[in-house]
Amino acid sequence: MRTRPLVSLLVLTAFVSAPARALEVVPVYGLTFLGGQYFFAGDKSKLNANVTANAAPAVKLGGGRLFLPLYTGSYRGTKSVTDSVGSGSLFAQGMSHRLSFGYLRPIEGTNWKVKPSVSYKWDYLKETRDETWGKGLFDTQTVGLGFEAENTYKEPFSYRWGYDFFYTRFPNFKSLESKSGTDATGNPLGRETAGVRTLDTLNQQLSFSVTRPIPYEKPVVALTAGYRLLWQKFHDQPLVNLAGQFVNENRQDITNSLSASVLHPREAFGGKARMGLGFGTSFNYAGSNQNTYDAGQTHYTADSYSNWSLTMGPSVNFAWGPKESASNASAALTWTRQSYFGRQVQDSNGLYQDDTQNHDRYQFSLGYGMPIAANFRMLAQANFLWVDSNMRYEKTYKYTYNTANYLLGFSYDY
Repeated sequence: MRTRPLVSLLVLTAFVSAPARALEVVPVYGLTFLGGQYFFAGDKSKLNANVTANAAPAVKLGGGRLFLPLYTGSYRGTKSVTDSVGSGSLFAQGMSHRLSFGYLRPIEGTNWKVKPSVSYKWDYLKETRDETWGKGLFDTQTVGLGFEAENTYKEPFSYRWGYDFFYTRFPNFKSLESKSGTDATGNPLGRETAGVRTLDTLNQQLSFSVTRPIPYEKPVVALTAGYRLLWQKFHDQPLVNLAGQFVNENRQDITNSLSASVLHPREAFGGKARMGLGFGTSFNYAGSNQNTYDAGQTHYTADSYSNWSLTMGPSVNFAWGPKESASNASAALTWTRQSYFGRQVQDSNGLYQDDTQNHDRYQFSLGYGMPIAANFRMLAQANFLWVDSNMRYEKTYKYTYNTANYLLGFSYDY
């Protein structure tokens, strides 16, 4: 898809009514550099770096209007504890670049602000050291249009509506079966990933979020709640039937997400520090019409991708010193249960059982930051993940395991 006409239209809309005077540019830049290691199955990775950068030279157009170009980029050399674990995978590198343009405009006489936007994102993944950047099987390109409307009814509390339309493409993905299209006897292969663009999706997303003080006049806690509806169409992934063959209908997924969190700020240590106690929870229901067919065991699984997940956990944050240059320490614990409706467990030999898959994840995170110079902060992070599952077949992926990582470095904000 081509984005240049969209970008040009957005830029023209932003500047066409600007008064003939010097425009004011408010630059916002940030850089984070962290080095660390990843631990899995009693082994550890080499020391690698994680880098994130952003640049947002906002342009003030008068009347509260802003033109918002934004670049965000990242490089990940140290794996996250939440990454999927292959059969002995310590190495993985990722890189992403995202460019977006937004136009923020207040609606006169109201508390509303609206922001249309356009974006393009490149994601790259290297799963082996000898793999070339840009040739990864799961590299993606995403082009999107977005619209947001926000009402700040009581500073800083607001409610927000959003709509996003985006297309995600896997330019290098081709399943092994799609290369031949037929099996050894000449019959057509009917697997859900047999195709050239089987993972490409056309997506539409609606979202709503609200933040509210409780009580309203003299707040003690801040409540945040949100809802998200995501509809994905896989335009080149036909459904698989009981015989392992394609049918004349493509896969569609619909995901409903509900989230809520509460934050209670208060003083600590006799007023020497500020503490924030939080608790968050979310529920996701992902429904899919796709099935799977294991050709090796001639086993058909209906409703293989539909699942629900529940996440919850507490968090605490301490900050001390001047608010403009405060030091802080944080800790968070989350538990997630994911349960599939149709996907069956397998024993250690790969034989299918009657039970469906359940996965429990427990993640504990620690963080620390302190100012070391003007605009510079020293950062330290540690993350631990424990995963337990009733799935016992682990030739391709590990389902029951522990991982950890640590990251040390600095951030710069201007």
